[in-house]
Amino acid sequence: MKNTLKYFGILALSIGLLNSCETVDFGDENLNPNQPSTASTAALLTNAMRALPGHVSEVNGNMWVQYISQITYTEESRYSTVQRSYDSWYSGALKDIQEVIDLNTEDAASYTSGGTTANQIAVAKILKAYYFQALTDRWGMVPFSEALLGVDNITPKFDTQQDIYNGCFALIDEALASINTSGTLNGDILFGGSMAHWKKFANTLKLVMALRIADADETTAKAKFLEARPGVISSVAENINYPYLTEDTNDNPWQDRFETREDYALSNVLVDHLQGMNDPRLMQFGELPASGGDYVGVPYGVENPNVLQANVSFIDSDIIYDGTQKGGAIFTYAQVAFSIAEAAHRGWTSDSIEDWYNVGIQASMDQWGVSADDASAYLAQASVQFDSTKAMEQIATEKYVSLFLQGFEAWSEWRRLDYPQLSPAPDALTGTGIPVRYGYSANTAALNEANYNAAVSAQGADSQDTKLWWDKN
Repeated sequence: MKNTLKYFGILALSIGLLNSCETVDFGDENLNPNQPSTASTAALLTNAMRALPGHVSEVNGNMWVQYISQITYTEESRYSTVQRSYDSWYSGALKDIQEVIDLNTEDAASYTSGGTTANQIAVAKILKAYYFQALTDRWGMVPFSEALLGVDNITPKFDTQQDIYNGCFALIDEALASINTSGTLNGDILFGGSMAHWKKFANTLKLVMALRIADADETTAKAKFLEARPGVISSVAENINYPYLTEDTNDNPWQDRFETREDYALSNVLVDHLQGMNDPRLMQFGELPASGGDYVGVPYGVENPNVLQANVSFIDSDIIYDGTQKGGAIFTYAQVAFSIAEAAHRGWTSDSIEDWYNVGIQASMDQWGVSADDASAYLAQASVQFDSTKAMEQIATEKYVSLFLQGFEAWSEWRRLDYPQLSPAPDALTGTGIPVRYGYSANTAALNEANYNAAVSAQGADSQDTKLWWDKN
């Protein structure tokens, strides 16, 4: 309605100008043929998707779950900057997503170049749910119901995590109900316009979200899990990865990080665990030291590791310098399989816990290119074989390994399940343990003070040590 009034105002002004200059014809003199007169919703969707690498291939989550260690500049692994701003999330991908929804809702006929209207809105809602879940799993309470209103509300309230999760479930359900699989979608760099793939993305997101809140709201969690399960990805071939290219404008972020310095290597925590389990994935995750010998991890979370780069194991070069085949995972079949195993352990389904535990391990082996013989040998070990007396520890630990370099997803699962048992950085600069949330930025506290204070009062101290709503263990 607001846009309609704006357009009428522009029209009235144009008529007035034409009446005052009715004998003048300027033709196309002031039209720029290279600047479209309406926004491209296809381009907006592309921009929203191109923000995904900042989430799926970031650094901090990978350091906090101790997949990687720093060699020279060790501050981040010691929790130096836990107070962070979320402003770019709202002004970037989420703004683009909301504009796609608004434009297609208010004036669908003008934006059909982006594809079938229902599909544009559905994919925007799926991405909106994905990003808001990522936001709330970092900070806890954040603006949601009053967010993305621009100048109409510059001080939005902070919603509870429970309300945000329920809102995201609603977005996903609305999207799934409206997708037109025979329709079109343009600007889709993830699936090339395949709405069948977007349905799998949405259901897999829904399944993952459902388990995330299992200890906080089991009734909702179980219902949403069972709704989602029939539509999730069902093989390693359906793993959802960000489509990195080799050219610089859309390459793997790990490559950019290693262009200036080699400072990220496998941590001693991860290497020691994998070696202790005779896990063949170690050969896929990292490389042997340049100086020779066996795999060596960098001491985690210490001020001065006292190691030479030539003597430690870096992330595998195929991940760093290519990433088109490895890295950039958004959702994997291994993650789904371990989720089904956990749901069975919780009594939500009659599935075999052991079977799905083994499926998860095999899927991870296949994902990382481990040979059939090596995978079989790993599964045959007594320490790996399923033990019902420690089912949740086994499921969570194997899930942790399978999520290698999916840093924030691994961080969330570790916070929720508390396996494997990790120790805080020995030389931590802040906090009393491994961070369990981001702190709000100083600007957030200053510019939205009343709502910030209300959030802190409801959620707990604005500290990296304050657990989120779903983190009950």
